[in-house]
Amino acid sequence: MSKTFVEFSAAVKDSVEGHAKRKNYTTGGADDENQLLKVCTMLGIHDAHGIGEIIYKAVEYLKAPQATKKILLEKIAGWSFVLWREL
Repeated sequence: MSKTFVEFSAAVKDSVEGHAKRKNYTTGGADDENQLLKVCTMLGIHDAHGIGEIIYKAVEYLKAPQATKKILLEKIAGWSFVLWREL
């Protein structure tokens, strides 16, 4: 089965937007204002929180069953996007 960057990007977008909406961080898409990130920024922990999430997901990935690894990689990419867009 061929996998493409477009498919990967769509999965990451779905992960970022779906998670943020379920947690009520945002009512819009991935590019909208995110309430959690706003609070983390005010507290001065935005970068540390994002990096912590990436590290945690990477450690989970190393011990996860094969079926879960795809989701964890999407979450790592999503957190990378969140940090990237704030630079």
